[in-house]
Amino acid sequence: MGIFGGSKTPKNDWSAMSTVIKAEAKLQALGEITPARRAGVIYRNDDENGFLKDIDRELNTILYVGQGATKTAFEIEDDDRGMRWIVLEDGNFNDLVSSVYTVGNAISANDASENLLAAVFELYFTGTVEDNTYRSGLRTYWIYRYDRKTFYPFVPTGESEGERDRPTEARMGHDLRKHGLAVEKSLTEWMGLWGIPF
Repeated sequence: MGIFGGSKTPKNDWSAMSTVIKAEAKLQALGEITPARRAGVIYRNDDENGFLKDIDRELNTILYVGQGATKTAFEIEDDDRGMRWIVLEDGNFNDLVSSVYTVGNAISANDASENLLAAVFELYFTGTVEDNTYRSGLRTYWIYRYDRKTFYPFVPTGESEGERDRPTEARMGHDLRKHGLAVEKSLTEWMGLWGIPF
C-alpha cells in the first residue's frame, strides 16, 4: 500500500466530498454504478491524542446524539499495516457521505489532521471499459485523499499489491470527472490501497 504523501483543488473537505453525492446520483441514474452501504476513514493512530485514544466513545456522541445525527453504524478495525479504519455503514448514501465527512472533520478538529489519510467509498460498477470488455457488478472504491482534497477510483482484482483493473479505473475516472467529482489529475497519485476491510 502506498501511503499518501497540481491541479486546482477544492478549498476544504466538504466542498470536495459533497461532489460525491452529485456524481453518485448521476452515475446511478445512468445505470453505471450502484452504491454499497459501506465507507471508511483511514488514519494513523496516536495514543497520545486524547480524542483518538477514546475514539469509540467520541464517535458514539458524534454520530448518535443531537439534532441531525445520522445514526450511521460504525466499527473500528486495525489493519496489518498499522493503520486504523473507521468502517461506516448506512443504507442512505447521503447520510453515509455526511458521516464520513463528520468523522474526518472531528479527527481534524481535535489536533489530528496530520493523521488522516483517506476516506474510501465502496460502489459497484457496470459498463464497458476501454478494452471493449464488459464489467457487471464489479466492486470498486472511490478514494478521497485528505492531503490533496481529490478523489480517484481504485479497482483491486486481488489482495496482492499491483493487482488492479486499470481499464475500469480509467473509465471511472473519466466519468467521475465528467459528472463533477474532484478527480486527482496525476495518475501517479492514484495510490493502490489493498486490504480494505470491507
